[in-house]
Amino acid sequence: MTVPSTPGMSWGPVSSLGGQLTGDPAVAPSSDGRLEVFARGRADNALSHCHQQTWGGWSEWENLGAATLAGDPSALRTAARRIGVFFKDGQGNLAHPWQTVINGGYGAGKVLANNIGGNPVPGLHADGRPAAFFRGTDNALWHVWETTKSGYGNWTGPAALGGTLSGDPAVATDARGRLQVFFRGTDGHLWVVRQRDANNNAWESPRNIVQNVGGDPVVGTNADGRLEVFFRGTDNALWHLPQTDDYNGWATLSSLGGILTGNPAVARAADARLATFHWGGGHLWGNEQTIVNGTDWSAWEQIAQNIGGEPVVEADGHGRLDVFFHGTDHAVWHIAQMFGQPAAGYAISP
Repeated sequence: MTVPSTPGMSWGPVSSLGGQLTGDPAVAPSSDGRLEVFARGRADNALSHCHQQTWGGWSEWENLGAATLAGDPSALRTAARRIGVFFKDGQGNLAHPWQTVINGGYGAGKVLANNIGGNPVPGLHADGRPAAFFRGTDNALWHVWETTKSGYGNWTGPAALGGTLSGDPAVATDARGRLQVFFRGTDGHLWVVRQRDANNNAWESPRNIVQNVGGDPVVGTNADGRLEVFFRGTDNALWHLPQTDDYNGWATLSSLGGILTGNPAVARAADARLATFHWGGGHLWGNEQTIVNGTDWSAWEQIAQNIGGEPVVEADGHGRLDVFFHGTDHAVWHIAQMFGQPAAGYAISP
């Protein structure tokens, strides 16, 4: 299929995945490229799940039978080629179910930490080992990590990284293989803490890099490996801060405009440009870099109406971005990018 190389996205129809859900969904790709969606059930607060079928449609929602949720889930695929899900359960624990086989079902999982204060956010070490970061009940940044990349189950106890958080963190692996974690402090500033070296358990102290932050940050990775942080400002516009070319500092903070209701989402499209999405005025809005690794961005485009929560975005097995959100009817809805002519059905990768 033809991947676009000029600004502007073409979108398919908005469609419902059904369900009666609350909060914001999470999405991650299976090893074969099919997307899997996770959300909290509206009636029972249980972890619910649906996934793309091999023929291109979507499954019915399934209760995974894990502990009840007290927040929004998050998910990612690890070096073991299986999806792991992370959430705060009804007892305030960090719960972690995962696929028991590649592209397969989910087990009950295990508790990784007690007394967490916010939604956990996972990331990957340079060697593929997952880690999860969260605000503790003391409002500090805490993390746990897997000790080996060969499978699931062997995790450390929680360790504090300092700081005073007012929301949930964001995490990414930089071009040097170091994990970097971003959060809004109780002072309204953007803070970052990073590993001293790739795959290292030693971390630098939190550093203040921006003021006047109005929401939780998200972070994307440019095609050249530079991180770029996005957040809702105190003026409700979308602001962004890219890394400098040497990967050590931060370039000029600038506004992308818009009027955000909540936190944004960011992903890199198949043509290697970053694209952002947000909930504003009850609608879904998107924009993108005009060139790969560029500093100029397209105008905002209204993509969908009647959304009821913050969007999440992931690339499917064809490389197309797919945006998911909680509708005003409490179902999960999504809208997928379109380009070229994909083969009939869904191409499964090995």
